[in-house]
Amino acid sequence: MENTSIDFVYQFLKINHIPVRFIQPPCDNLTWLDMGLRENILHSDASSADELNHWLATLHENKIYHTTDDFQCNYTMIRLPDSDELLVCGPVLFEEMRAARLTQICDKLNVPEELRDQIRDYYYRVVFIPAQTLYLSIFTILGNQLFGENNYEAIYSDFGSMEEMFRNYEYYYRVPDKPFLSIQMIEERYELENATLNAVANGNESKALETCAHWTTHQLPQRLANELRDSKDYTITLNTLLRKTVEQAGVHPIHIDSVSNRNIQMIEQLSSIEQCQSFRSKMIRTYCLLVRKHNLKNYSLLTQKIITYVDTELCADLSLKALSERLSVNASYLSTLFKKEMGMSLTDFVNHRRISHAQKLLISTEMPIKSVALKCGIPDVYYFSRLFKRITGTTPKAYRNNTNSFEQYQEMTSPSAGSPESSDMN
Repeated sequence: MENTSIDFVYQFLKINHIPVRFIQPPCDNLTWLDMGLRENILHSDASSADELNHWLATLHENKIYHTTDDFQCNYTMIRLPDSDELLVCGPVLFEEMRAARLTQICDKLNVPEELRDQIRDYYYRVVFIPAQTLYLSIFTILGNQLFGENNYEAIYSDFGSMEEMFRNYEYYYRVPDKPFLSIQMIEERYELENATLNAVANGNESKALETCAHWTTHQLPQRLANELRDSKDYTITLNTLLRKTVEQAGVHPIHIDSVSNRNIQMIEQLSSIEQCQSFRSKMIRTYCLLVRKHNLKNYSLLTQKIITYVDTELCADLSLKALSERLSVNASYLSTLFKKEMGMSLTDFVNHRRISHAQKLLISTEMPIKSVALKCGIPDVYYFSRLFKRITGTTPKAYRNNTNSFEQYQEMTSPSAGSPESSDMN
């Protein structure tokens, strides 16, 4: 079975013109490995081949090595079971080497100008694989066959990764006569960031904005030459942290996702660093509102799902029978659980949610009452009017014409208006 799997992968790679061969280190000549790039074009000395032989000899069984070199060429190496033989695949490219990218790589590696045409021609000869996941999945299947599923490790490495890692410390601020000041500043900023996120998790808007104001006054390391792009990236990062924070606080992803996506779109439209700073505060307020309005962490998972279904699908069939079938639970059990946790029947909860939504539509739009009823999942306008009056004490028409309707609308859209425990359902 092993030999069959190895042969199949070998033939698959060969027929797709992907370089692959079996070797047994040490090898006298490794020029073939990078298709002559280092020896024939860059004229590297012989010591590099010795180092590569030494590295190949250290590769272990039960591991699949995926390696990317400084020229963004990718290689895969596997030591075959109970053998000193290696299967070596590569080089391949996972990105098209266009002119701008070629210049970027050559500049970074200080490739002399007179060699760049040869480097360009070299890339023309390297196989480009647009579907990286497909390429990797081939070796996942081979690893499962050779070593057994979950009995091997896929190792991803980058020859230039250590250099990049150490260069990251260039972004830290240092004061010569105070060597530990930068560490203290970073610790303080992280502490304030955590305090901000904790406040958001509790829906505490004032505390979140207060701590945010403190940590944003700390000078952040500028990671990019373009200050505006750098500020936008910080804002996007904050949006991600806030999104995960409110999810962990018990807000359903369906409420989070639209806010998060809209934030990303708006961030890209910002045109100054000041706008970025202002938008961060706005994001914090919005996510605090989500926690206060949709925090369901104190309810069971079944009740959370029902509340989410009702809040997002008012026009659907929200009867006890339909919801119990959707959730694959006994209707009687679901009814008892919901009433115990919410203090009202499922029918009453749905009716209150629908009428609450109707109130907002009546005040904020000129939609006909029949259309409002349909938007709230009640096709019978006469039944809608009776239900509306029973819950609010007035008819839909009278409610719309009420001179205090704007104040009522503001009250309904306030932070606490949408939370189950604070609505007019008790």
